[in-house]
Amino acid sequence: MKPRLLRAFRHGLLKVAQTTGAWIITGGMNTGIMKLVGEIVQINPDRSRPIPLIGIATWGCVSGRQHLDVRGSSVYYAKPRSNIRGEAPLEPNHTKFIFIDDGTERKYGREIAFRAQLEQAMSNPVPVVLLVVEGGPNTVRTVHEAVVENNIPAVFLEGTGRCCDLFAKAFHLYDEYRRNIESDDETSGL
Repeated sequence: MKPRLLRAFRHGLLKVAQTTGAWIITGGMNTGIMKLVGEIVQINPDRSRPIPLIGIATWGCVSGRQHLDVRGSSVYYAKPRSNIRGEAPLEPNHTKFIFIDDGTERKYGREIAFRAQLEQAMSNPVPVVLLVVEGGPNTVRTVHEAVVENNIPAVFLEGTGRCCDLFAKAFHLYDEYRRNIESDDETSGL
């Protein structure tokens, strides 16, 4: 992400979270935008009002998960490194985690449908919006689950790259097409 865009994103996310009391929900991993959001929440200047940062992750993708499978006691999670494809450590600044365990290992995206349904259920009493920054194939699935299947609005941060810019390009092409159709309709009526 370009430095200017990163500064704007950092400032905007902190301001929205601080002024609205918003909960921020991510995939919970210490990679990509999830890691960036965790770092942003960590620099929250108002320590008296911590920002709730909830990670919803696929259990089979959490590196060191065997150390977390303990009942009745606290666990220290040392953010283990993993060179295994399909695993990543949890982002340490998240305040809560929800793990989705369907028995699979190293298959990202198993949490997407659950997350969209949870966010849709939450949206009845409070507004929910999906913020899309960068993203890959699972982000496309996340957008589909949220927007198409659960009627959750999405905001795309154009210029951050990857699938986010693909969605923005598609929107601009559609908008241009729609304007041309409207223009043709107006001129054909003369």
